[in-house]
Amino acid sequence: MGNMHKPRNIKHASNSLQDECIRVPKVYDWVTDTLTVTKTIPFTEEQLEEIECAMDDPDRRPLRLISRTPKTPPLFPLNQSNPKLYENNGFFCEQIGEKRNVTVPVAGDFVDAQLVDLLFNTDVKIEVVDRHGEAVTECVIDVAAMESFVLCFPDGTDLLCRISRIFSRISSGTILLNNPAPTSFKLEVTFCVDVQVEAEVKLEVLAKFCDPRENNIVAPENEVTPCPPVTFPEQCPSIFPAKGCECQASGEATGVTSEEATEQGQVGILVDICPDCSLVNSTFEFTFDDRDRGDGLRNLTFIADSFDPETLECKDVKGGTKLIASGDGHTDDGRHFDFNLALVDSKFGSQFQVQLIHERTGKVIFDTGVVDAGECTLSIQDCVDFDDLKFKV
Repeated sequence: MGNMHKPRNIKHASNSLQDECIRVPKVYDWVTDTLTVTKTIPFTEEQLEEIECAMDDPDRRPLRLISRTPKTPPLFPLNQSNPKLYENNGFFCEQIGEKRNVTVPVAGDFVDAQLVDLLFNTDVKIEVVDRHGEAVTECVIDVAAMESFVLCFPDGTDLLCRISRIFSRISSGTILLNNPAPTSFKLEVTFCVDVQVEAEVKLEVLAKFCDPRENNIVAPENEVTPCPPVTFPEQCPSIFPAKGCECQASGEATGVTSEEATEQGQVGILVDICPDCSLVNSTFEFTFDDRDRGDGLRNLTFIADSFDPETLECKDVKGGTKLIASGDGHTDDGRHFDFNLALVDSKFGSQFQVQLIHERTGKVIFDTGVVDAGECTLSIQDCVDFDDLKFKV
């Protein structure tokens, strides 16, 4: 038998695949939000005179109020999205004061984070124009919004704050028909904000931190004190990135509670869990139509308020997939409960089970049992995650 080991010194063609260490800005946290501010803007006496003079002319009536906001940088391409390219363009975002260390509950645990206050500011141009579009009067309004953000913002990282879009509308009405003209109007401005915490790090391809090489090519002539090792800011895995979903479920189903149920009646569910393979914006609504009105229970509607990502589980069952999730929510009469939800989508049909649980005692106060869905559009699909990827070496 020959030697089956690969030769050690194999010549590779130029530009062959090899290990690389790259320098990149790493995202430690990323938050988007929408902030809306409403202001009452008074007209000056001079502006009112110009408006009323224009409305005295039937050929210029009616007048319209128009609000114009500054152009914001696009999300893509990246070389045009840097907020520094749009400095002095009528809007800005900046941190106010120093960050503060806080301890906050996340997914049932208390974790350390940082609290920062951010100021968002923009100029909004207000124009009053006649029916032909000619300007009657105009002014520039300064609008600001302040918001606090809890972030993974460890020492050594940088805060990147940007305004991705600005909307404005005149909520009190835009048409001026007759004299006397209104002395003020209401302006509503919405900021779409994007907040990131970044640090420039060096990564080995396939997302592993790499270390700089030692300076060992040329031996030092004199003994020197070794430099301290390079360390990167600690990550916050409990905060960001959020845990993804193994599968997603959507649709609706109805059926009759089983013999094991706590109550007998007609039940229905409407679910959209893990849209885009993320728990963000997930919804779950449950209705119960009581058959026995003599037991004290009545019809109810339950709506989920939040989902616990640690409870989300997807299992293979015979002929299909089973999704399990838990969380908390409220009924239409204001009562709050925890819930357990199980969904099955298979070639043999669809099933579901809902349990409502007392928040303090943990007692199951309502259980549908396993319901065989009658009318049903329920669908469960797999989400592709990193565990599903196979790399060819």
